[in-house]
Formats: sequence, C-alpha cells, structure tokens
Amino acid sequence: GGQGEQRKHGKIEMMDDDELQRVYQWVDEIPLSRPKRNIARDFADGVLVAEIVAHYFPKLVEMHNYPAANSYAQKMYNWNTLNLKLFKRMQFQLQKEELDALCNCQPQAVER
Repeated sequence: GGQGEQRKHGKIEMMDDDELQRVYQWVDEIPLSRPKRNIARDFADGVLVAEIVAHYFPKLVEMHNYPAANSYAQKMYNWNTLNLKLFKRMQFQLQKEELDALCNCQPQAVER
C-alpha cells in the first residue's frame, strides 16, 4: 500500500510498514523474558505486555499475576487481569473483540 493508506483487517485498521518497524524497534529496547520470534504468538498470553508495563511502571505490575499460557482460557484470564488491574489505572480499556484478537494471534492485534 501507499503512504497513509489504511488497510483493514476485520474492523481494525492495519498499520503500515514504517509504523510497524517503529513499534518493533521500541519493543526490542525493552528487556523481555522471552525472545521475540512471532510477535502475535509471543504476546498472545499477555505476559510480555505485563513485562513492558513493568519496565516503565514497576510499582504497577505484580508479575506473578501473569503466568505463561497456552490455552485460550488462560490467555483470556491474563488479558482480563491486565485490563482490570493495569489498563484501567492507565486510563484505557481493551474491548472483548480486541482481547479475542490478541488471544487468537490475529495479525497486528498486538502492535495496535
């Protein structure tokens, strides 16, 4: 796509390559407990997002609340915990549709 062109995946706008590269470079600067191989899968359980928040706001995050997860139910539990314990305090909330996209490793769900 051209500059500024908005692509959609479902109802969610897709980011262009420049935006994606900026996000990936930013994430690469943060020490994470697992290597970033497939960003959709690596971030699907919410653990690395909790680590990113903890990097900037260590007092906000209790990492023991976010166990690594493979099942959809446990991933959703982690994201709901992030939503209630962290994101609410940070003045935003993710919708059920967004949580579902994250747990199901949909393209660009994490990056947005």
